Amino acid sequence: MALDVLDPFNVKRVLERVSRVRDDISVATDLGFLRTARRALLPLPLIDRPDPVPHDVLPPITRRPAPALRGKRVAVVGSGGSGACVTLVGVARAFEEAGIRPAAISACSGSAVWGAMWAAGMSAAEMAEFSLAWRPQDYLDIQWTRLPRFALSAMRGFTGLGKGEALERLFDRRLWHMSAGETDIPFHTTVYNIDRGRLEHFGSETTPDLTLGELVRIAVALPVAVEAVRVEGDLYVDGGVIDAFPTEPLVEDGGFDRVFGLNVMLPGLDADGAGGSVPHQPSVLDLSRRIAAGGHLELARRNLRRLGDRVTMIEPLDPDETRGAAFFDLFLDRRRWPALMCRGYDATVEALAEFRARPREKRRAAPARGRS
Repeated sequence: MALDVLDPFNVKRVLERVSRVRDDISVATDLGFLRTARRALLPLPLIDRPDPVPHDVLPPITRRPAPALRGKRVAVVGSGGSGACVTLVGVARAFEEAGIRPAAISACSGSAVWGAMWAAGMSAAEMAEFSLAWRPQDYLDIQWTRLPRFALSAMRGFTGLGKGEALERLFDRRLWHMSAGETDIPFHTTVYNIDRGRLEHFGSETTPDLTLGELVRIAVALPVAVEAVRVEGDLYVDGGVIDAFPTEPLVEDGGFDRVFGLNVMLPGLDADGAGGSVPHQPSVLDLSRRIAAGGHLELARRNLRRLGDRVTMIEPLDPDETRGAAFFDLFLDRRRWPALMCRGYDATVEALAEFRARPREKRRAAPARGRS
C-alpha cells in the first residue's frame, strides 16, 4: 500500500493537489479578491451601490486595412481564462478596423462568453456595452438556499455553487433566443461530457438547435464554482478543464488561410520552453504548478503544430495575471474589464501589423534587405 504513493499517476495527482491547495491559500489570503467577492456575492444595501456603466471604453475606430488578408479565410480561437477573455472585445474592434470578418470562432470557458456575442453579429461596441451593463445578480446566481441541504446530504447532487441560469437568460433576452445554427459567424465550443468521460464539440454545426445562452452556460460550468448542465441526458461542463485552447474544430475544417489565437492563460504556448524561468533547484510548488499546467500546454501545442505556420498569436496578458485568485477576480470585478478590452485591442493591432503591408511592398523590401 505504501508503494502506491510512488505510482506515477498518484505522484501526479499529489502534485496537482499541492498546486490546488496553494491556489486556494492564495485566494483565501487575497484581501482585494475577498472584498470583490463579498461585494459581488453578498452586496450590502446602501453600502454597495451599483457602479455607473462606463461608455465608449474602446478607442475611436481608425481604418487599418489588412490587404494581405483580403479574400482569405480567417478564423479565431480563444483560450480559457475567465474574465480575462473580455479582451476578445478588443480583438473584435481591431478586426473591424482591418475589415476582417472571421469565417469561424472556436472557444471555451470565458472566451465562449464573448465569442458567442461576436458570432451572433454584435459589433465590438455592442459587446462592450452589453457586458459592462451587467450587475452581479444578472450573471451570478448562487444557490445559497440549497447549501444547507447539500451539506446534510454529504454534498450529493452538488456540482457547483452557482447555477449559470442567470447568464443563460441574459443572453437569451439580448439575442432573442438565437440558436447556434443561426449565428452570423460559425461558432464552436469545446465541452466535457462527465458521464462519458470525453471531450465533445457543440456549436453551429454539431448542435444547431442549442441556443447561444445554453452554450455560454455550459462554458462557465466549472466544477464546484458553477454546476454542470444536463443536455439530452448527459452532464456537461466547460471543455476548458481539458482543452484550454480548442483548435480542433479549425484543424478538422482544414480550410483556413490564417488562424488568430487569443491566449490569456497558457504560459509559453508559442515557444518550446516553459513559461517563466525555472529555478536551478525547483521547489515542490514550482513542480506542481508546471505539472498541473503541463497537460493543457502540451495538448494546445500539438494542436498548434497541426495548424502549421498559419497561426498568429495574440497575447495581451501575462499568464500569471490569470492564476490563483485572479482567475475568479477578473470575472467578478467588472471594473477591470474596460482596461482589459483595450489591452486586447492593442495586442491585436500589433499582431495585424504584418498583414497591413501590401504584398508588393513586401517583395520590394526583401531585395532591399539583401543589398544592405
